[in-house]
Amino acid sequence: MSKYIARRLILSIPVLILSSLIVFGLMRVMPGDALTALMGESGNVSARDLAKLRKELGLDLPYYQQYLIWAWQMVSFNPGYSIFTNEPITVALKKSIPVTIELAVLALIVGLVIAIPIGVVSATRQDKASDYAGRVAAITGLSLPDFWLGTLVITFAAIWFRWIPPLGYASLWDSPWTNLQQFLLPAAVLGFRLSAATMRMTRSTLLEVLREDYVRTAQAKGLGDRIIIYKHALKNALIPVITLVGGQFGTLLAGTVIVETIFALPGMGRLTVEAILFRDYPIVQTNVMLVAVTLVTLNLLVDLTYAWLDPRIRYQ
Repeated sequence: MSKYIARRLILSIPVLILSSLIVFGLMRVMPGDALTALMGESGNVSARDLAKLRKELGLDLPYYQQYLIWAWQMVSFNPGYSIFTNEPITVALKKSIPVTIELAVLALIVGLVIAIPIGVVSATRQDKASDYAGRVAAITGLSLPDFWLGTLVITFAAIWFRWIPPLGYASLWDSPWTNLQQFLLPAAVLGFRLSAATMRMTRSTLLEVLREDYVRTAQAKGLGDRIIIYKHALKNALIPVITLVGGQFGTLLAGTVIVETIFALPGMGRLTVEAILFRDYPIVQTNVMLVAVTLVTLNLLVDLTYAWLDPRIRYQ
């Protein structure tokens, strides 16, 4: 197991290097730069002041030197300062990361609570009314875009109930009730979308497992349906589901931009969008690399989970 983990970690290094090169290059080929955006906010800036500022920020260096400096900052866990606000990037991340993580975790919980039971019911009652209802719900969830559903939910809540979630962010530990109001609707929107794919995967894999020989043997021995499904079949059926959920959780961490914007949550997605608009290279590059590291870590954890679900799987 330890050799497998070490090998996976070594193989992740080229992935992270390639990711860093891509995001570094894409930020440089975009029209305009951070100083152009900063000039627009600050008014008239002389050419001398502009050249001085460019030198102070290191933007006058060759691209390869800029990349090496930034790579060393990432390796040393000191990503530097925002070009636009001159605030340490670590300060901005400490404010935004808890918001995105809480939103993603709540959405994942909502999605699994919806998807697993409905997927099991659809598989065990194939071609019954409950099965068709579950499949319609899954297709609906896959078809509705997050931005449309989020806008619809917050609009209907305001019109019908005269209520909108409190703006900003209140910590779960400081104000649990306000925090719940802020995250309930966005987590439900993201969780419903996540549950759709998970529901379909649970149904498909469980149907395959229920046709296996060991399931028929258990039925022939007189075991109850609940024991067969929940103790034996479901555990094996969850292996592809875990793969899907692991990828979706990484997507949630990286793709909450629209929902965070609609519900005014100051998370990483919103921070990244604002940084892109202002060409704030250090923040965009740091956020993308954090997402890349998260996805690599999640993929490793998902692979290790297989051995827990199925004892026949061994890593060498």
